[in-house]
Amino acid sequence: MIFCTVGTHEDPFDRLLRALDTVPGDEPIRIQSGYSTYAPTRCTAEAMIPFQAVQQAMRDARIVVTHGGPASIMQALSHGKVPIVVPRQSAFGEHVDDHQVRFSAKIADRVLVVLDIAELLPTIAQYDQRVARLGQTTLGPERARQFAEKLDALTERLLSRS
Repeated sequence: MIFCTVGTHEDPFDRLLRALDTVPGDEPIRIQSGYSTYAPTRCTAEAMIPFQAVQQAMRDARIVVTHGGPASIMQALSHGKVPIVVPRQSAFGEHVDDHQVRFSAKIADRVLVVLDIAELLPTIAQYDQRVARLGQTTLGPERARQFAEKLDALTERLLSRS
């Protein structure tokens, strides 16, 4: 399965959904589509998915595709996945600025960054080869897993106070 999350930002990310809807083959694709307006026909899309269900989907997925939000990227890494990161871009009305593009550029040695949506399908098709080219890093999944555990604990403490 391919799992995609576009996060919860209020602008649509139709460009990504349209591209995923053209992935050839019959591998299931599940999308957390947020405020996107495009309704995929090949993929299964849900506007919002509960946090624990997103975590399970990331664990179960062969490939995780995510927007350029640091939390989503870190979550994928914490599950041992090298995500395909498609940052939202202001030129397409997907965000107010290009901070996701800048953040993605800073971590491009640990994830697969797709700026040109035409590169998404080749990146999916060549996923294993492209991941292998990244090599090993001490900043990868184990460190992200530790970060995610600390973030989860902090979130639990904050939620228990409300």
